[in-house]
Amino acid sequence: MFRRHAVLPLIIITGVVLAVFFTAPKSEDFWWTDSASFALNGELIRDYVVSGFHQSPMAFAQEFFRRYPAITISLYPPIFPAAEAAAFGLFGFSHFVAQATVAAFTFLAAAGTYRMLRTTLSPLDAAAGVLMLFAVPGVLLWSRQVMMELPSLAFLLMACGFFLDYEAARRQRDLYLAVLLVLAAIYTKQTAIFAVPAFAISLVVSEGWRGLRGRDIRIAAAAGVAGLVPLAAFTLAAAPQVLDIALARGIGAHSADAGRTAGHLAQALAYGLALPEVIGWPVLIAAICYLVTIPVRGWRTAPERRLAVLMLAWFGCGYAFISLTGHFETRYAMVLGVPCAMVAILLIAQPLGRWAGAWAASGVAAILFAVSVTTLGVNRMTGYDRVAAYILDHSKQDDVIWFQGQESKNLVFSLRSHSSKPKVFVLRAEKLLVDYRIVRESGITDRGWSTEKLRDLVEQSGISMVVLQPGFWADMPSMSRMQDYIGSGHFRQVAEFPIDADEPSQRTTIRIFVKQDPAPAAGNASPQ
Repeated sequence: MFRRHAVLPLIIITGVVLAVFFTAPKSEDFWWTDSASFALNGELIRDYVVSGFHQSPMAFAQEFFRRYPAITISLYPPIFPAAEAAAFGLFGFSHFVAQATVAAFTFLAAAGTYRMLRTTLSPLDAAAGVLMLFAVPGVLLWSRQVMMELPSLAFLLMACGFFLDYEAARRQRDLYLAVLLVLAAIYTKQTAIFAVPAFAISLVVSEGWRGLRGRDIRIAAAAGVAGLVPLAAFTLAAAPQVLDIALARGIGAHSADAGRTAGHLAQALAYGLALPEVIGWPVLIAAICYLVTIPVRGWRTAPERRLAVLMLAWFGCGYAFISLTGHFETRYAMVLGVPCAMVAILLIAQPLGRWAGAWAASGVAAILFAVSVTTLGVNRMTGYDRVAAYILDHSKQDDVIWFQGQESKNLVFSLRSHSSKPKVFVLRAEKLLVDYRIVRESGITDRGWSTEKLRDLVEQSGISMVVLQPGFWADMPSMSRMQDYIGSGHFRQVAEFPIDADEPSQRTTIRIFVKQDPAPAAGNASPQ
């Protein structure tokens, strides 16, 4: 992939990866707390391998969850946590290593982008495309989080290069590798399935319907369908919540049945309005200008036509996919940045000639990337590492900790990060006192715990320490009663930690209480 004339592109790509990695959070300062869960998923796999498989996977996961109740491995495909497990096995468990695992996929994404663009452009132009891609705000943001979006995208970008090679030379190997890489993307995150119709549309546009009837295509399609069967069975059997959230939330889902179509159109409009935020005005305007010039000048070369058609199909299928699912979130629009960045490079590079265009594209892309990296910081949230350190320093082996707060995943991650050997059990209040599915916005109901039942819970579970965020979900009766019980004299406050965050809604205070037995009179209770 990289030869002597590609030394400069390799340096550019390596610089991009390092810049993204070193500007990412790496010190237990997760802003997007699902990142902590995804890292713990990898640690679960590593622990299971180290254990020697002496238990069934389900039994081991259940025991792990009692100590670290923040794993989500049953909801998502296995490739990303398996990669993390390998990294943790080599370098130990930490936020730094988790983000470094994402950085490895970032390099794969950059290499895939370079290879895809080399089917049409010069090495320097292709390297400029890498700079342009990571100048896209959405791509830059989620490549600096321990999330599945960038790893899944990396496989898709690699698949595009092989698919374009297949369209050009009709080598079976390229088609089969493209299918394998698309499957890898889907087995990293299910939403990558939008690329399947995009590839099919590209082939039809290039060769007509006969392009889908060839023997190679039939074999590849059959292999792809067969490869999806295990994931489909897993999702239906073990993770139906994923389908429920995808199909039962968002603007379209909240519309009445008669207005469901209008609701999905409103969601599509919402994603359209979010494009400047996700893609950035410079890249978005350049992409639009490229589309405007096509009817006037046509396609310069056959490789350009194949690349542009694939990118347009990618954008259309990706946009339709995120608009029709129920869950509206700008994070899902990240994939739309890929075709915009690619055609933006085509707009800049090709009209100026080979050398002038390459240097112009590189200069513009480098400026955009530098501006994005320096001005688009990543939100951080700090303080849970100190809470975890206090808990571990002031608890006995196998103590039971009650946590009642928003960012349980951050705390659980830090408990594991600070102690490689399990020390405490953690009970999460929102898992016991209320009923909700993954996120509160999906719907929540109170489970009706009385003060007497809460007292019995404390005694029977042996809760010795409480970690409390004052007012957390206090609108739910059971959560409010538990907080009142903690402050009624049965527990004594021993510490308080501020939680600082760039996002104001995440700033709070964490108070730590220890159990008093027997409880003093109410008048002697520790102040809240």
